[in-house]
Amino acid sequence: MKISKKRLVEIIKQECAMAQEPVMPEMDEEGAMAKRQLSDMEQYSRELSEMLSDTTQLESWVQAKLTKAADYLKTVKHYVEYGMEEGAYDQVTPDFDPVEPIGAQDLDNTIIRMLEELGEE
Repeated sequence: MKISKKRLVEIIKQECAMAQEPVMPEMDEEGAMAKRQLSDMEQYSRELSEMLSDTTQLESWVQAKLTKAADYLKTVKHYVEYGMEEGAYDQVTPDFDPVEPIGAQDLDNTIIRMLEELGEE
């Protein structure tokens, strides 16, 4: 695929303009994801509890999975609970102060000037 000098200059100018825009850090939605998983766990737990009676015999690997799941959930609960007491999970969005690298504007202007000269040829 061939590309003209004019088109190449346009593309590079667009890229330079995009490079000057501050990049905002991505905010993950871990809380929403955790709440969805907990809701699923709650539903499965309720349904499973209804399927079992006090005399139901379970295979040892099933008992082991239930024990592990209960232990994991308890561990996470206590970890998050402690973190909230310590303020680790405050609902504060981090401030973002973009810092432009020293000389970046000069470099961009130089590139644009060179491209304009290239386009004149």
